[in-house]
Amino acid sequence: MTKKRFNNLSIYRLIATICVLQFHVFYIMANRAVPYEELLSKGVQGLTALSGFLYSQKLITDYKKFYLGNLKKIMIPATICFLVMALWNLVSMFFTKDFNYIGQFFGHRVYNNGLLIQPGNYYYIAYIFLCYLVTPILQRNDKWSVLVVVSTVVLELSLRFFLGPAIIATSYIVGYYLGRKVFKQVTDPDEKFDIPQFILYALIVAVSVGGYILCVELMPTTSYFLTHLKSLTVNIFATSLGIFSLFFIIHLFRWTNRFGTIRVLQYLDRMTLIVYLMNQAFMIGGMNITGLVEPFWAKALLVNVFTIAISILIELVNRFTLKKLEFKRAE
Repeated sequence: MTKKRFNNLSIYRLIATICVLQFHVFYIMANRAVPYEELLSKGVQGLTALSGFLYSQKLITDYKKFYLGNLKKIMIPATICFLVMALWNLVSMFFTKDFNYIGQFFGHRVYNNGLLIQPGNYYYIAYIFLCYLVTPILQRNDKWSVLVVVSTVVLELSLRFFLGPAIIATSYIVGYYLGRKVFKQVTDPDEKFDIPQFILYALIVAVSVGGYILCVELMPTTSYFLTHLKSLTVNIFATSLGIFSLFFIIHLFRWTNRFGTIRVLQYLDRMTLIVYLMNQAFMIGGMNITGLVEPFWAKALLVNVFTIAISILIELVNRFTLKKLEFKRAE
């Protein structure tokens, strides 16, 4: 991967992470707290596409190092997050004297007012590693990326598998494929601004949002076939929004790369992975602390502040752990 840091990529990663975090806050605290709140969740596809976009610039020669490096990058903070949340669960059970959480802890997607995290809620990490597994194949030949994208779309059309690995794989592969074609154009401020390309991305984003809203509001669900078709169409629009918002926004903020690396932006960029992991931890479980306040806006604010505060703590522990590992390797 190129060593140069692009501020527009950091800006996009922050925007996408904030969108996903707010979607899950609304999802936890109140169903449909804002109209079409699920559009915010498409930051997941954007972040996945961004990962493929960045890896399109990296020449992988040592596959073992590539896989172990990514395993460490993902699993160390995920493990720290898991331990923090497991400790929270134990403390909650101790003070409430309700030990029914022990059985629920090993389940999946159980909602109550005390449990924060379950191991089953980290299933999405397997999808991320699936993307890493196909990266060497994509690197060898661009034709493979076209084949895998087409195969994934066919899989979606035939099996309605869009909410699982297919949606992640599609986003990653499309991001990788387009990164091979347009990386320099949308990151280098010295490149000529491609107005037709910019307009195309903007149109795809606008059509995706409009199509999503029209499908949700107007498309009938009077039969199993129509219900299936509606879900399928909504998912296609939503995935297009997630992927192509990436290229629209980083194109829009390309001029920020002239200012060099902004220290605060660089730190916040590193925080996005931790916040995302913490966000996943809070997606299903409720938090006892939200019982301290009544208004929805106060609950939402409390969730955000608590998530970010714990994320900062985990980032500090994560950085310390990584430095220790590097020090031992140097010895």
